[in-house]
Amino acid sequence: MHSILFIIKWIFEMLGSPTSWMMLAAIKFIVTTIKVLSIFDRRSKIYTFHIVEDDELEFLFKIGRTSWPLEERKLEWDRQCPSKPHIWYDGVNVNHSHRVEHLVYLELMACGYKRVIKCCPDCGKRYQEIFHLPHADAWETIIKPLIEKINAEVENGV
Repeated sequence: MHSILFIIKWIFEMLGSPTSWMMLAAIKFIVTTIKVLSIFDRRSKIYTFHIVEDDELEFLFKIGRTSWPLEERKLEWDRQCPSKPHIWYDGVNVNHSHRVEHLVYLELMACGYKRVIKCCPDCGKRYQEIFHLPHADAWETIIKPLIEKINAEVENGV
């Protein structure tokens, strides 16, 4: 019963005046929340880095998960896509990394933050874990608190 109340409360908080893609993200959030946790969903770290743009008119943040040490993931990412400087932040340890990562993406979209889904002009990969956020301190003000909140809710079975 507690989780149903959480979902209803979340719907009313998130969907003040939704657009269709925001509504879709909200529905996916609800469906993901009520699914049974997978036995393959393991403990790892949700990490974030800011992709520094030359003009900084927009702030791009990559959010991902890794079971590797964060330093190894940083090196791998820098080899994979060295096009722009990255400002890395400490990751957040979570017990159900697939679920938490997916819910973080969905809540960001439901809140109206746009996902960047295009091919990188430098490495040619199509990234889906990058979001436009309103300011450079989005790690401290939006992303980290959201990861911690969702992780607590997943842990508590909310």
